[in-house]
Amino acid sequence: MDTVRVLQVAGFKNSGKTTLIRTLIAAAESQGLRTATVKHHGHGGTPALPDPETDSMKFFGDGAAASAVSGGGIIQLHLREAETGPLPMIRLAAAVRPDLVLVEGFKQEPFEKIVLLRSREDWQQLKDLPGIRLAVTETAKAHGAPEIIAREDTEAIRGWFGRWLKGGTGYVHL
Repeated sequence: MDTVRVLQVAGFKNSGKTTLIRTLIAAAESQGLRTATVKHHGHGGTPALPDPETDSMKFFGDGAAASAVSGGGIIQLHLREAETGPLPMIRLAAAVRPDLVLVEGFKQEPFEKIVLLRSREDWQQLKDLPGIRLAVTETAKAHGAPEIIAREDTEAIRGWFGRWLKGGTGYVHL
């Protein structure tokens, strides 16, 4: 796969990014689309790791560049990667041939994106991000956004997402 379709969800902490991505996953699944997600761990440090006494984590702890374990239709992968940012994870996610990769966080990346706003101040700080296609806001104040939908209007958000999917934009070259 040389390209993959990417839609990013950006906003500040507790703005509803995870909730929105879950809504988008359900909407995509209802259309028969396969999604993958990539998330920025914005809590500092490394993400929580599984029990260090499992064999795969022992391998990783001993310095393996990658350690994977499979069972019950699930593959768990731990990988050391010097390159930062979402692109290495998008490349990995693309291996399962998704129709769409949803990215949470990584605000400054140039992907087409939905921004979540809690206040007018959020918009002032986020309005210059690259690739904004939709602002989802509590106040409906996001002057200059290409399109604005109120946070509680889930049906309008799903409608926008359906139109975006049909629009055929958002492809990223791997």
